[in-house]
Amino acid sequence: YINGKDGYRQQSHELRISGSPTRHVRYVGGVFLSQASHDIEQKYFINGLARSLSVTGSPSTWWLTEQVRTDRDYAAFGELTYDLTPRLSVTGGLRLFKYKNSLRGFFGFGLTHPFSSTGEQSCFAPSSVPGAPCTDVNKTVSDTGRTLKLNLTYHVDDDHMLYATHSKGFRPGGINRRGTLPPYVADFLTNYEIGWKTSWVDHRLRFNGAAFVQDWKDFQFSFLGQNSFTQIANAGNARIKGVEAELNWAATRSLTISGAFALLQARLTQAYCGTLGANGKDLNPCPMTRTTPQAPNGTDLPVTPRFKGNLIARYGFNLGAFDAHVQGAAVYVGERWPDLRIAQRGILGREAAYTLADFTAGIEKSSYSIELLVNNVFDKRAQLDRWAQCDAAVCGVAGTYITPAQPRTIGIKFGQKF
Repeated sequence: YINGKDGYRQQSHELRISGSPTRHVRYVGGVFLSQASHDIEQKYFINGLARSLSVTGSPSTWWLTEQVRTDRDYAAFGELTYDLTPRLSVTGGLRLFKYKNSLRGFFGFGLTHPFSSTGEQSCFAPSSVPGAPCTDVNKTVSDTGRTLKLNLTYHVDDDHMLYATHSKGFRPGGINRRGTLPPYVADFLTNYEIGWKTSWVDHRLRFNGAAFVQDWKDFQFSFLGQNSFTQIANAGNARIKGVEAELNWAATRSLTISGAFALLQARLTQAYCGTLGANGKDLNPCPMTRTTPQAPNGTDLPVTPRFKGNLIARYGFNLGAFDAHVQGAAVYVGERWPDLRIAQRGILGREAAYTLADFTAGIEKSSYSIELLVNNVFDKRAQLDRWAQCDAAVCGVAGTYITPAQPRTIGIKFGQKF
């Protein structure tokens, strides 16, 4: 059994200035810094375990993790908007960033463990974390870079606006909890998007949407590796194409209807071999030792349905001296895969599409409100996730778990405003 403790500490600071030196120019600028630490302790106990098999200083501990992860982020940013005409504006933005992430401490077995060199047998320094017998991981990864943004906004009139955006975002690289694994580098998402924001019928109808293409470089892929350690690797490149839209309609003074959908195509644009280089990136083309990739070019990205959408209808009315309402909501999520790798998909299976519906009815007066709710009205056992406690190729079909949606839930909610 496992006893675990996690201690978190985070601080962040931002200084931002904005202004409009002329009627046609607006700017925003600033600096940002953040530091977060995670103190990790996990003790895998076997009561009465021989002292010779225990981690030094931790009796009956078969496996010990005592690590401190520290993530530091720094940035300077600026954005300038200029009105080319009364209806056409251009915006340019730049963000300079630096990150420095580290992991130090201990993970593994005791000194005389007969089956593994992980742990005390691989220590290279005295303990740097309280509770650890010694240090077998002490790594730091850092990098600098920049991201850009360019936007054109055109107001057709006061109720209709069109825009086009080119932007870039990133996630910092980091260190894997298993210190023998290479670190992973930052991944970048470049977005090309056109969209619209519109109001119709005297503002009773609002229709917004966008179409986009996103190129994802060196995307970070997490999975369970050896000893069920979560491992993060840069799995190569992918492209996401999509259309999304939302509609809000005040059909009458009492009835409002809203809905939204997203239509996505998210696929690899190069094969994922599953063999890492020294820099943590996937080797491509695949090396001679692995001629068949774990996910070929064109594989759908995991946990991403082709289609998802929702629909909500709400009717408000007077009930004596009370303001009353009834509301129905439904959400649909299409089929998706739980893993990127083809072999693991074959074991875990595909997550089925599902539709969930909720119902509420309530009254309110002055500062009080009371509402009856029925969530998952039809008591559907939707599959929110499929997973295994270790790599599916090791745990097999018998080790597959399904996380279902919460069953039908009936409740009453009372509120008071002060």
